[in-house]
Order: sequence, then structure tokens, then C-alpha cells
Amino acid sequence: MNFNPTEGEVNVIPTRITAQGCEISSMVRTQAEELAQRWPRFDPAVMEVSFVFGMEGREHTSEAIVSRRRRQAVVASGQGPDFRVALDELDGHMTRILRKDRQKRRAFRNS
Repeated sequence: MNFNPTEGEVNVIPTRITAQGCEISSMVRTQAEELAQRWPRFDPAVMEVSFVFGMEGREHTSEAIVSRRRRQAVVASGQGPDFRVALDELDGHMTRILRKDRQKRRAFRNS
């Protein structure tokens, strides 16, 4: 689907979710997919998002790799006592990175 504001359709970003040595709940999976659909607001060049979930001792980790058109991929991670907290931290990092990169490109074009 293509974005068409008059019809309210939204372009669906392909999302890959991998769990290494752990199980993730459907709620965490849904939260990850929602984040992947939200990040293109901050950078429209987002083409694909891959999530990797894992455990390091008692810490739950989440990592996202965002592939973008004609730009270098962006990687961010988060960790916490459970996957929801790790995803929240990851979202904060990724949102900041995407916003900052877009602002830099706009400033470069306008200078």
C-alpha cells in the first residue's frame, strides 16, 4: 500500500523479529511492530526494520537495525529488566537518532 492521506492508508514497513536464546510474548512482538510502523514519521527513507531480542544474564536486550533508502543503516539498542522496558529504551534511542539525522540533512540542504 502507498500512503494516500485522503484514503487513510499507510505504507507497511517490512519488520523482521528474531529472538536469540529466549522467548518473546505476542505483546512484545506487537509493540515492536508498532514501533517499526511509527519510525518512518521521523525519517521517511525507512525501508525495513529488524529487531533482535536476547538475554545477557538477567538483563533483557533489544536491538533494532533500520535500513534506509540511499543512507547508511541505523542501529540502536536498549536493555532492561524485561523486554518492554528494553523496547522503550530502544525507541527513545532510535527516535533521537532518526530525528537528529533528518535535522542535519535539512540544515545541510538549506545552507
